[in-house]
Amino acid sequence: MSAEDVRAGRPPPAPKALPVLGVILAAVLLGSAGLFVILAEATAPTAAFLRCWIAVIVLAPSAVLELRRHGRFPPKAILIAAVSGAALGIDYVLWAQSVLDAGLGVSTVLISVQVIVFPALVWAFGGSRPGWLFIGCVPVMIIGMLLTGGVFGADDTAANPTRGAIFGVLSGVLYGVYIFGIHHSRKVAGDFVVAPVQVGTIAAGVMTAVAGLTLGGLDFDLGWAGWGWMIALAVCGQALSWVLLSISSPLVPVPMTAALMLLQPLSAVVLGSLIAGERLQAGQWIGAVLVALTVWVVGGGPEALTRRRRR
Repeated sequence: MSAEDVRAGRPPPAPKALPVLGVILAAVLLGSAGLFVILAEATAPTAAFLRCWIAVIVLAPSAVLELRRHGRFPPKAILIAAVSGAALGIDYVLWAQSVLDAGLGVSTVLISVQVIVFPALVWAFGGSRPGWLFIGCVPVMIIGMLLTGGVFGADDTAANPTRGAIFGVLSGVLYGVYIFGIHHSRKVAGDFVVAPVQVGTIAAGVMTAVAGLTLGGLDFDLGWAGWGWMIALAVCGQALSWVLLSISSPLVPVPMTAALMLLQPLSAVVLGSLIAGERLQAGQWIGAVLVALTVWVVGGGPEALTRRRRR
C-alpha cells in the first residue's frame, strides 16, 4: 500500500490469491497429519521420529540453497530454532499418542490451545500486554478444551480419551512454545525461511529419538503401507505444510490467516469421521465450536468484520 493510498484513506489491497491458497493448503495438510499416524499403525515415538527425520531429508536441498544464497545462518537464530524444535519433538510424541488415544478430531482441536500460549509467551518475555478480549477468551478456551476432551462423555471408540485429552493439551502448549521460538528465529534471520524449520526439525528429531529409547524403543517394521503413510506424513504434514505457512502467512493479513487456520481442526474432524470412523459426542462438538470461536476471536476476526463494515 502506497503513502498516497494511506493519505487518501483507501483500504489496503486484498491479499493475492496464491498466498491465501498457500495458507489454506497448509492448514488442510496439518489437519490431515493425524490421519497418516492412524493409517501407518505406528507407535507414537516411531511416528514422531520418522516424521522429523524424513522431513529433514526432504528439506535439506532447499536449506542448502538458502544458505548459499544468504550466507551463514546466525548463531542466535540457530539456538532459538533448536530450543523451540526440542519442544516440538516432545509435542510430536505427545500429540501422536493423543491421536491414538482420543482420536484425530479431538487431538487436533485440543492442540489449538497454542493460540493462547503464543501471545502469553510474548507478554511474559517483555512484549505488549494482551487486551481484555484475549484475557476473557482464556476461560472460554479452557471450557471448550474440557468439553472437547470428553469431560461430559467421549467417543466410545476412543482407546484412552482421558490420557489423550491431557496429552493433546500438553502438546498444544509445546506447539505454542515452538511457534514462539520460530517467530523469534525469523526476526533474527529474516532472509531465511527453510533454515529455521530445518534446524527446528533436526532438534525435534533428536528429542523424538530420546523419547523413543526412553519409552521402549522405536519400531520400524511398518510394512510398505506403513512406510508410505509415514513418508506422506513427513512430506505433507511436516515439510510442505510448514514451508507453505512460512512463505504465505506474512503475505496474508493476520485475522485472515487465523480464520483460515480453523481449517486445520475442521479438516481433522471431517477426516476422522469419514475415514477413521470417529464419532464425537454432543458435548465434544460444543467444545470444538467454542475452541474454534476462541481461535477466531484471538486471531482478530471481530476486528476484521468491523473494518469490513466500515468500508
